[in-house]
Parts: sequence; structure tokens; C-alpha cells
Amino acid sequence: MPPPRAGCAWVCSPWRWNGAEAGARERPGPVERRRKAEPVSLFALLAALGLEHWRPERPDGPRQWAGEWLARLLDNLNAGGEQHGVLAWTLGVLLPALAVALAGWALAGVWTPLAWVYGAAVLYFCLGFRSASYLAAGVFKALRADELETARAQLSAWRPGQPAGADADTLMRQTLEEILRQSLIRLFGVVFWFLLLGPAGAVLYLLTRLARDRWQAEPEFARFARRVAHWLDWLPARLLAFSFAIVGNFQDAQACWRTQAASWGEAGDGIVLAAGAGALGLRLGGDARLPGGELPRPPLGPDEPQGMAPGPDSLDAVVALVWRAALLWVAVLGLLWLGSL
Repeated sequence: MPPPRAGCAWVCSPWRWNGAEAGARERPGPVERRRKAEPVSLFALLAALGLEHWRPERPDGPRQWAGEWLARLLDNLNAGGEQHGVLAWTLGVLLPALAVALAGWALAGVWTPLAWVYGAAVLYFCLGFRSASYLAAGVFKALRADELETARAQLSAWRPGQPAGADADTLMRQTLEEILRQSLIRLFGVVFWFLLLGPAGAVLYLLTRLARDRWQAEPEFARFARRVAHWLDWLPARLLAFSFAIVGNFQDAQACWRTQAASWGEAGDGIVLAAGAGALGLRLGGDARLPGGELPRPPLGPDEPQGMAPGPDSLDAVVALVWRAALLWVAVLGLLWLGSL
């Protein structure tokens, strides 16, 4: 074999300098960036859920500020048209979400762990299912003590603008329905959009739901917020309903989802309510006795004799169902991350 030419040792060496290859090695591609982002999102989610479980009471400042800001936009921009609602949603929802995203990017540029802590903190303040379960427990505690007026007052304060039942059975059903709704609004919907879009996604989802509820008295003004909330709820509501079916009674959950969800006005809420009632075998929905008379409502859950009427222990069963579904989501995310290693 002829000896190598002069300089060939450097040119042919696998350790030679190649600027293009070095740049390619230094700049991770989208797959590598996604793999790095997955554990960060998962760890931030676990940290926020841990804080939500052990420290459910959080300062009311951010949520109160958001409510006041949305109410001010309604007072100042409502001129009777849908376009004014679009402007209000842009100022009250989209701009804060963009500000949260910019702050996260800035912190990531300074030090990545700062962005991780920031994301966990934003998610923690957007969550609120544990606090909602405490409110529901207060209603049930008053009902067990036969303090009907106290239970009605607590439920009305929890759901402003919505009538509370006139008897214990109606109040139980309304409370269980509300805690199922809150599992979507204050837990799974927030988590889904956090995993998809980061902290900005959690803020976007929560503020959109708050805007829809705050502006519901003005149908035209709230039309755009309702439409955005419908699309933001579309996938997480179905994933949550499917999760209820997996961790509960699969057959009844699927049957109630298929036959009862469409009869409720809000599609996402109806799917979650029907699947949750079916998964637990509870009879929810149905006509509600109000102080002013009967309010006809579609039924939820299995019919008799399979379906059970709500009782004193039903709240614990609903909360346990929600947390089992949350553990299912965390387990699936963990498996997806391990599979990407």
C-alpha cells in the first residue's frame, strides 16, 4: 500500500474540523429539542400537581385581577356587536397569554431551570380542582347537617348566576355536576393546553373559559369567547371522558356519552358529565326542583336499576374518579417520555 500523501492524516482524520458538521452537532434539531422539552413539561406538571394537592389554597390576587379585567372590558367595550367581543377577547385573553409566553422565552434564554420553575408556577395558579372539591365538600357537609339554606348559599356563591336547588336531592346533583365540570375547566383542560403550548396555553384556556362565563349575560358580546372555548374544549373533553371510561365503568360511560352528551347545551361539558355519571353509575341531571318551580333538564347516567341516586358518599367517589384519571394521564405521559429516550 503506498504511503499517504503529506497532509492526508489531517484531511482523512475523523477528528478534523468541519464547521458545518460542528454547527449541526451544536444546534439540536426539532426532535432533540422536543425530547428535551418533554421531561421539562412532565416535571413541571408533577410539581404543579403536587402543589395543587398539598397547597390547594393559593392567593386570590391573579384570579381576582383576571375577573376584574374581564369585567372592565365588558363594561367599556360592549356596544352590542360580536366584533366588540372579539376585541375584548384579544385584549383580555390573547395579550396576557402572549405576555406569559414572552416571559417564559426570556427566562429560558437566561437559565433553563428558571423557565421550568416559571412554567410550574403558572400552571399551579391556573389549576384549581382541589379548591373546587373543598367547596363541594362544604355543600355536602351542610346537607348532612340538614342546613339546606346554608348549602344553597354556598352553591350559589360557587356558581354565581345559576339557580340552586330547593331540596337536598337537587343540590347534591348540582354539586356533583359542577365538580365534574370543574375537573375539565380547572384541571384537565388546563393541563392539556399546558402540555401543548406551555404556560401560555394554560393561561389562554383558563382566561377563555373565564371570559365565556363572565360575559354570558351578553350573548352577542360573548359569542366569540364561546366559540373559542368550544374548540379549546373539543379534544381535552373527549380525552377526559375516555379516561373516565377507562378508570370507571367503561360500558356505561361509553353508552351515556353516546346517548346523553348531545342533549346538553355545552358540548364539552355534556360529554364530561355524561361519561362521568356513567363511569360511576350515578343518576345525575334530570328535572331540578328550584324555589320558583321545576326546571326540566336531560337525564345523565344509567337508568334504574343500574343507576344509583346520589348519596352522602357520592362526592368522594367523583373526586376519586377524577384523580384516577389524572394518574392515568401522568402514567401515559411518563411512558411516552420513556419511549422517546
